[in-house]
Amino acid sequence: MSKRAFGNSKTGTLLAMVGAATISLGALAGCEAPDWENPDYVAKMLKEGEGAEKSIALENLRKFPEERYSEVAPALVEIYMAGERDAKDAMSYLVQWRVPEAVDAYIKEMETDEAGYAGAAAEALGILDHRAAIPKMVAALQGTDNNERKQGILRGMARMSDPQMVEPMVELLKLDADNFPIALHAYACEILGNIGQENAGAITEEARDMVVLGMFLSNNTNQNTNRECGLAAQQIGPTIVPHLVKTFNGEHQAVNQLLMKYNQGPDYAFPPNQAKLVSAIRLGSMRAPQAVELFMADLKSEKGAPEELSGRQAVSWRLKEGNATDEMILALGDLGDPQARELLEEIVSDEYTNDEWDEITDGLIELQLRQDAATALARLGDRAALPTLMKMAKDGVIVDLEKRFVMLAQNGQPGKEEERYQFNWMVAQSYAMLAEADQRETYQGLIDATDEGGLKEKYKSFLPAFDVAAECGGAGDAAAQAACYGKKIEDENEVVRSKAAYELSRLPAEVASPVVAEAIKTQNLETRELLTFAGYRVATPELAQAVGELLEEEKGRSNDAARRDRNRLKLLHAYALRSSQGGAQAAE
Repeated sequence: MSKRAFGNSKTGTLLAMVGAATISLGALAGCEAPDWENPDYVAKMLKEGEGAEKSIALENLRKFPEERYSEVAPALVEIYMAGERDAKDAMSYLVQWRVPEAVDAYIKEMETDEAGYAGAAAEALGILDHRAAIPKMVAALQGTDNNERKQGILRGMARMSDPQMVEPMVELLKLDADNFPIALHAYACEILGNIGQENAGAITEEARDMVVLGMFLSNNTNQNTNRECGLAAQQIGPTIVPHLVKTFNGEHQAVNQLLMKYNQGPDYAFPPNQAKLVSAIRLGSMRAPQAVELFMADLKSEKGAPEELSGRQAVSWRLKEGNATDEMILALGDLGDPQARELLEEIVSDEYTNDEWDEITDGLIELQLRQDAATALARLGDRAALPTLMKMAKDGVIVDLEKRFVMLAQNGQPGKEEERYQFNWMVAQSYAMLAEADQRETYQGLIDATDEGGLKEKYKSFLPAFDVAAECGGAGDAAAQAACYGKKIEDENEVVRSKAAYELSRLPAEVASPVVAEAIKTQNLETRELLTFAGYRVATPELAQAVGELLEEEKGRSNDAARRDRNRLKLLHAYALRSSQGGAQAAE
């Protein structure tokens, strides 16, 4: 090629480039300028843009308005289902948004984990209550050995209740808690409880037995599923009671074997009567009528460690037996069966604690058992127990503790009156919580006959209970009384608040339940605990709704007191829900 020809060629090329640029600029002048801050533009690019534009659109979805999620979700589903380069990012938004337009994508991700969001996708299906996916969720659960993925799928299943889930949950409860995450067992109980709440008949005999076993599961880091499985028992209801009775009687072989495995030195913290303790708590929280005679028979028996136990094992057994005995005493008050009154009076009066129970008591334990029997009488609500309570307030004594205080006094170190006479003033408190306004004169006589200044002042502190009983008890009919007591729940005086909660538990459910439903919102957790007790006595579907709303409102609270309160509320909620199912406490 000549130099001239070469020069002409370069000139031609330059002219061509200038021409192309001119055409390009002209085209750009007619195009829409990028506006990634505009949701309309982002949506358009996500649906119509080329690959790079879709990627940029995905990056700008962080600020996309929630009310428009459904508009662009199909485009994200298309990106994910086609396996495009931005599939993972598309799924990351979908699992956050949890929109019905994406259920097919959620199912695929749950089954394949292609984007690494299998668990979150399953949870989205649960939140959407997409029950058509349940068979695939079960298959995905059983088809993976990845425990993190299993937990994600279980979180989704926990949002729904379906009998198809029963058998897979039973199989999870059979897993060794030391070799598999105990969270799997916790989710299994949660799901079985949810199913049982809606349809107790769907819970098989084996499933009920495994829920009871689940109450005793623990791993080598001391994590356990007692709370989750205990709530499941409450939700399942009366059909699980025979399994708890069997456990209480030491006849649940799987529980016995598990406790034998756990009961190792040096602490021997899981003696056989751990089964009695746990089942007693659950039977009480379920308000199971079968528990009354069961507990009364046990409390009338002589309590001593089996002869084959010695040393630390015997000590652990005695401590556990003392705990179980206390739980049964309190439960008899909660259950509200009048036939328990005489036995509780005998316990308060020390007709059992020094003979039949000698092996499990010392001065402090005897104090605990006897004063809790007084509390149980107040909860029982039978005012025929008032004379016994008054007698013990006047004359009651814990012999071992009294000897200790006498020795301290002789050595020139007298103990505090409030501690020395704790049994007397706590029984007096129970008297005040049980009494009507008419008993004020009798109570004043107790005060007048008391010489010890500290004890007298303690007795006086309970006088407001009689004042509120006079005011609200004379307010009119039962509805007026309930309204009056409801207003006292926020009173500055703790005695007034407590008396109001007790009296609400003794009024007819139709008038007291709406008042309790409103009052239970109090932020005083000690008062709320008593209102929770009252709630069992006046349980209705409306109360269940109120408690459910309260649980939702306060789910962010996480300190120890709040967690205990939340657990009590969950148990009450389950119990009250069953009251709408036609004789909730009758055997199904």
